[in-house]
Amino acid sequence: MIVYRWTGIESKALRQAMLLSVEKFATTLKISTRTVTNWEIQGAEARLRPTSRELLDNTLTAATPEIRARFERALAGVGSQRHEPGLGSYSRQTAAENRLLPVPCHQSDLVTAFDRIRLVVDQTLSKCTVTSARVDLMWERVADRIQSYTTTPPATALAAIAPDLLEVQTIAVERQPASLQARLSESSAALGLLTADALMKLGEIGRANYWYGTATAAADDSLNRQLQATARAQHSMLHYYYGGLTKTIVLARAAQDLAPSKACDASALAAAAEARALARLGDHHGAEQAMNKARQLTDALPNNSGDEAFKFTAKRMLLYLSGTLTYLRQTTRARRAQDEALSLYRSTPVVIDPALIQLDAALGYAMSGSAADGCQLAEHVLNGLPVEHRTRIISTRALDLVKALPAEHRALPSAKSLRELIHTETTA
Repeated sequence: MIVYRWTGIESKALRQAMLLSVEKFATTLKISTRTVTNWEIQGAEARLRPTSRELLDNTLTAATPEIRARFERALAGVGSQRHEPGLGSYSRQTAAENRLLPVPCHQSDLVTAFDRIRLVVDQTLSKCTVTSARVDLMWERVADRIQSYTTTPPATALAAIAPDLLEVQTIAVERQPASLQARLSESSAALGLLTADALMKLGEIGRANYWYGTATAAADDSLNRQLQATARAQHSMLHYYYGGLTKTIVLARAAQDLAPSKACDASALAAAAEARALARLGDHHGAEQAMNKARQLTDALPNNSGDEAFKFTAKRMLLYLSGTLTYLRQTTRARRAQDEALSLYRSTPVVIDPALIQLDAALGYAMSGSAADGCQLAEHVLNGLPVEHRTRIISTRALDLVKALPAEHRALPSAKSLRELIHTETTA
């Protein structure tokens, strides 16, 4: 094959034919990832330098027959969309085959014409710019992000997620067979949820809300009901931490309605989220019912251990129980749950969850009349966190404690010191 003009379209087709990510393709060509990304974004309008065109020519020349065949098929799917076909007569022929002629009047000619139309439709349906193996590799990277997310600082996690999300969307915008498209939507939903959660922790509330919406739309497109439930259950946390308890309950209940009949991580999380929000609103009976349901679902999970995102483990159950019991003012039960949870978290590298549990404990002290102890513990938690994990979600929970202090305790030196620390953290 001879490529008369390399653009972003031909570059992308070659990358996909080689089954490489943007990063690995850039490494193969010994150029920057940003350059490859810019080519693909600009598409037919990309103007490559002579040295870049030579690199692509040499890569195509050295490619195996299988890669060259996939390259031709990939370009065949976009040839009719090009203003200046990169493959000369090859692309012009493809464009001619896909152009529908006026339907004749005579019945026999009409049937024949529809035979030709059917062939075009079949060709369109069979076109695929990504293989199942490629989607498998992409999901492995998504799974790696899910596995490492809870131990990664939010800003670092966002930087790692960005290239994967871009690659998934670059492929998903092109027509793929329904089974592959659904799997791409699942990847988009998972990466979108991680993005939203990281933005939530950083205090980017509006942006996080938009990303939760995007992730929910992708989950709904995947037809995976458990993932749909997970998206709504995860979204409910944003409103819990930043002042939308009613919305938390609506989303948590919607998640439970969508979750499969058997116990799953999404349904357990949703029930626990509902319980914690109801407790904060003062609905003791509703909170106890929802929490009992959450505990039953968690106990029924086939594997309720681990630290990966979207996994509702026994440790996370205790985190939600801590918050629920604290707001129900059941201090003794809350402290037992907190001690058990912190004991389990000591053997893990997770940072944020133990801090939130300790802040629940500090809030419990303040609510039970030990304001100074609560403020000192909260200040200890904030100062003890690594800088990269000292995010807005932590300072927001500490501020909840300050707001819960009785008026006569707000002038305490420990309360004043905590307020100053929170102000420093939020304005830094």
